[in-house]
Amino acid sequence: MPASYLDYLRILPEIILAVFGALILMIEGAARGGSRGKLAGTLAFIGSLLALGASIYLIRDPGPAFAGMVSWDAISIYFHILMLATVVVVTLLAMDYLRVQEHPRGEFYALLLFAAVGMGLMANSENLILTFIGLEISSISSYVLCAYRRHAAESTEAALKYLLLGSFATAFFLYGIALLYGASASVSLPAIGQGLAGKMAAGGLAPGSLIPLAAALIFVGLGFKVSAAPFQVWTPDVYQGAPALVTGFISTAAKAAAFIILLRVFYIGLRGYHQQWFWLMWVAAILSMSLGNIAALRQTNLKRMLAYSSIAQAGYILVAFAVIAQNPAPTLQPGQTADAAGWMSGAGVGAILFYLTVYTAMNLGAFAVIARVANRGERFTQLSDFAGLGKRHPGLALAMTLFMLSLLGVPFTGGFLGKLYIFQSAFQAHLIGLAIVALVNTVIAAWYYLRVVVYMYMRPAEGELLPIAASPAWTLGAICCAAVVLWLGILPGNLLHWLPK
Repeated sequence: MPASYLDYLRILPEIILAVFGALILMIEGAARGGSRGKLAGTLAFIGSLLALGASIYLIRDPGPAFAGMVSWDAISIYFHILMLATVVVVTLLAMDYLRVQEHPRGEFYALLLFAAVGMGLMANSENLILTFIGLEISSISSYVLCAYRRHAAESTEAALKYLLLGSFATAFFLYGIALLYGASASVSLPAIGQGLAGKMAAGGLAPGSLIPLAAALIFVGLGFKVSAAPFQVWTPDVYQGAPALVTGFISTAAKAAAFIILLRVFYIGLRGYHQQWFWLMWVAAILSMSLGNIAALRQTNLKRMLAYSSIAQAGYILVAFAVIAQNPAPTLQPGQTADAAGWMSGAGVGAILFYLTVYTAMNLGAFAVIARVANRGERFTQLSDFAGLGKRHPGLALAMTLFMLSLLGVPFTGGFLGKLYIFQSAFQAHLIGLAIVALVNTVIAAWYYLRVVVYMYMRPAEGELLPIAASPAWTLGAICCAAVVLWLGILPGNLLHWLPK
């Protein structure tokens, strides 16, 4: 069946991003004047805004596309708005960051938009082959972005580690897809879910079934992408070596996209196998929270500390995945959207989406402050470099304090309600032990988050002091992150109204 107008309409945000990314590359190749960087940044900003506007406009027209390969449903719409808002903010921050670091600008914006194209396809997909294609588009762009500090050995090392380990993780994911196809004769998630539910209802899987191994391999591949333990070993080195703004992007938008894939694969495709994959999520959640928080206690480099924090935050989100496993989704027929089947109403789904939103704002904001303080060459990323920041630059110190307190989960910040939402879901699902482990880890995390605040306000400045001047574009981007953290901490009602109960 030929593609219709509606098919292309439901991937309109990806089309816009791809067109603007290609346009930026053409301009970068044809013009070598000093103004090309500003033009590329402006085009990236306009393109991401148009894609965001298209996503909001298409809220009124959900449905499947391309014979069910793409599903423009509530979760797709929500992720697109979150991801594209992140791209808009990163574009604003990059206008200042790339100038200070004296990096080429055009390629950065093009790669950023192409990475967003891949993430959008991942979130839309209900076909595992399309999911893989989107994952590769996003990953390849991210690998290059990690090496963007081309004259810094640690940046090249980070990109190489990310590429090698990411390739292994992709191989696990792809092999899991192959086994799942062998067991179900389909790469469509609704069809796989329907067939698996029928087998489980008829008495369970046959001896020697490939489905358990396929589920494990897919989880290994996606566990790498979300930095979940025990697949987190790449995270500290890559986060420390990559440019600070790139680290902020891959730790938020890229991680959110991987969680959306995880949600679709396990909540739709492996729905009937929920009692078994529950233990995958349960173990990974405890390992991620505990290893991430304990390792972060000893870190003196802020980028590395936030890398371990990111592992712990992934653990909190996996708690909500364990909650979902206790409440399997209703049957999703091939060609039926997730909204129509009511699977978005499952307990835990709303907690995941809310926490991803809060996490994106507070983590991106923290890396934005680090990128600004680090100065040229990112020389100042140690904890001691932030000593006395409250006196040297009160605005930056206040913003960093807000983001640290939100990551910790202090009341009146978005992080508090995000954790509360997840813990409440765990208690309601009778996962008392898992909720207690999460609460204990939150207490452990207080040490390293509050230590940053102590250094900024209670320690005298050490070493070389360089002026820190933020551009209007950077200031606007940082204000957007701070505003979201405060809004979701004080007045979350508007967002909660949109989320599953």
